[in-house]
Amino acid sequence: MNRLIVIILHLFYWLVFLLFSSMVSFRLTEGLSYISLNLGVFIYNLVWAMVQFYLFYYFVYRYIEKQKYIQYIVVSLFVAIVLSSFLYVFFTRLFNQSFNIVFLLRTMAGTFIIGHTGSLLKGFVAWFCDIQNKRETEKLLLQTKLDALHAQLNPHFLFNTLNNIDSLINSKPEKASKALLTLSNIMRFMLYDARSERVKLADEIQHYKSIIDLQILRLKEPSKVQFNIEHVGTEVEIAPLLFLPFIENAFNYALFDGEGTAIDIAIKTTGKNVIFECKNRVNPAKVKAKSNNAGIGLSNLRKRLELTYPSRHKLQIVNDNLYFSAQLSIQL
Repeated sequence: MNRLIVIILHLFYWLVFLLFSSMVSFRLTEGLSYISLNLGVFIYNLVWAMVQFYLFYYFVYRYIEKQKYIQYIVVSLFVAIVLSSFLYVFFTRLFNQSFNIVFLLRTMAGTFIIGHTGSLLKGFVAWFCDIQNKRETEKLLLQTKLDALHAQLNPHFLFNTLNNIDSLINSKPEKASKALLTLSNIMRFMLYDARSERVKLADEIQHYKSIIDLQILRLKEPSKVQFNIEHVGTEVEIAPLLFLPFIENAFNYALFDGEGTAIDIAIKTTGKNVIFECKNRVNPAKVKAKSNNAGIGLSNLRKRLELTYPSRHKLQIVNDNLYFSAQLSIQL
């Protein structure tokens, strides 16, 4: 939610609170002069309410976010009782008031209610933010799908792939047939499976493997591309196409000349974490010739990660003009 809207909501709440307090004071006394004659008491009660409100807004509400509802009720009662007792004792001494247990119990109830209004407003803001984040995630996911579909099925990709397949039809028909099936699997995944919010990591990996298999058809030495999988559970699910921009960039910018591996890709799971690593030798000529599409793709990916896995991901990118490496860790 926009910060300005949140500020307006808070100002509106306290305006209503002040008007309500003034109305109660007006009805229980002979006029609004009660407020001016007891301005200190009025301000003290306002500060009291604000302390309780923001204790719940910033801290106690976290138990609801973590779905610890029993702990929330216990803590909210504890905070209301302790805060009311402390501030009421301080109030009686500051304004020379006599101690009244009935009034104390009433203030505890009022403090408890005000605290819950803080949780209510926080819940509303969180709910509205979730709706906005979901819409933004859907937009980014759609853009990612379109970008990925364009990357896989653009004329250049199809031209190279079909040419490679054509060259295999006579010499290696079985390999050509397998390549056509691989292309079909890529299209099926992009058009159907990738439309879900979550896909099985095993299916996602198979999709990447299909892409790599078609990419290496044009290479003289397929062994220069390494794709390693470690400890991937069959039930692990993840947001689709998160690793695709790195794989695409690796093939777009990699230097295949020379000895050793040109592209090294690895995916593994450790506990509740999925770790993706991609490293490739950089071809300076290709980097200069390419546009800024790679930068845009990574920027969109960062936004999507913030929306899909907030505070549950870590992305490290290193580019020293000789090697480009990326490591993305996601906590499921």
